[in-house]
Amino acid sequence: MKKIPLSVVAVSPLHYYADTYSLVLEERDGTRKLAITIGKSEAQSIAVLLDGMKIARPLVYDFIYKFATSYRIRIEEVIIANVEKEIYYSEVVCRVKGAPDDEIVRLDSRTSDAVALAIKFGCPIYTYEVVMSAAGFTTEKPSSRHQSLTEVDESKLRDMLSKAIKREDYELATKIRDELIRRGV
Repeated sequence: MKKIPLSVVAVSPLHYYADTYSLVLEERDGTRKLAITIGKSEAQSIAVLLDGMKIARPLVYDFIYKFATSYRIRIEEVIIANVEKEIYYSEVVCRVKGAPDDEIVRLDSRTSDAVALAIKFGCPIYTYEVVMSAAGFTTEKPSSRHQSLTEVDESKLRDMLSKAIKREDYELATKIRDELIRRGV
């Protein structure tokens, strides 16, 4: 199946349910989005990771990162593989360095955890057409800010990222961060 690359564009509170948030992911080269309902603690952890904030004690995702890298495990990608009755099923694809043929391991995961790990490890997030067809929704046009970022030099991107975070424009900050990651910076 062809994989569709996604970017995290927002984590926003859902006003009709207490302590629930919407994690919004957007096609990188399209107009469709996925909105996944997640809990408050997961939303806060993802927001901390997106913002690159330093906190006094490590998050569970910081611990997993240190544990995995200590044992030469690298998360290669995250795939939102299926959705049934508004429940998303994801897998974290890991590579174990030093194992025979650098063994690939696929782990079932809650989507919020998989996305948080993708952010922490700086790896891509994908889905399949079957998921986008079942649960995606379309916006009128792709974000022009996202398209124009490819033409901005690195120092300007870093400046834009800093300003977006200060303004709490997390959608733009995420897109800028994704562009810097895409460039390998």
